[in-house]
Amino acid sequence: MNIKAVLFDVDGTLLDTNEYIYQAFEHSLDLHYEPMSREILQKVMGKPLEECYRILTEQEDVTELANAHHVFQVENPHLSMPFPNTLKILKQLKKDNYSIAAVTTRARNTAEDTLDESGILPFLDYFVAIDDVANPKPHAEPVMKAVNYFGIDPAEAMMVGDSDVDVMAGKNAGVLTVGVSYGFHGESIVEADPDFVIDDISEIVEILKKE
Repeated sequence: MNIKAVLFDVDGTLLDTNEYIYQAFEHSLDLHYEPMSREILQKVMGKPLEECYRILTEQEDVTELANAHHVFQVENPHLSMPFPNTLKILKQLKKDNYSIAAVTTRARNTAEDTLDESGILPFLDYFVAIDDVANPKPHAEPVMKAVNYFGIDPAEAMMVGDSDVDVMAGKNAGVLTVGVSYGFHGESIVEADPDFVIDDISEIVEILKKE
């Protein structure tokens, strides 16, 4: 069955948000805790924000940390930028009549700001943020929300992401999964067992030609 829609994770997949996210964690944690290495922070990337802080601090109430994180990101959208070839490939996908969605565990306000500033937002036909679902990735709900919006079968969609939760959400929804090795989790994305692994977003075009 031919793929009709491509669903992308945002951070580490469409956008290089390394500094945008790491600096937000560092800013928030430095207010209340001892500094943590980026190696430690990297292990929680891709999970919902409050879950990240609960894991990192072993505290249940992380509202203050999450709020400081959001404030930092609202004030620093310039720390986020598209990966090389992102805009080129999105333009190609639109030209080839694929539907495009972003599916993120980030809050809608900051995600929209960075997608807009990067020039990506106009290419999106649909956008699922953590605000829009009861069960974030790795649950199937965010992926199925996009699939249902496009009115297609799960087998006609592809989920592209840099973390295990992206791949798991795609698998749970029954869509084709593509892991990217250039994001937060690097080559370890293979451990999530996606259907394909790519080193550059441009490789999506070749995968679509095969499907």
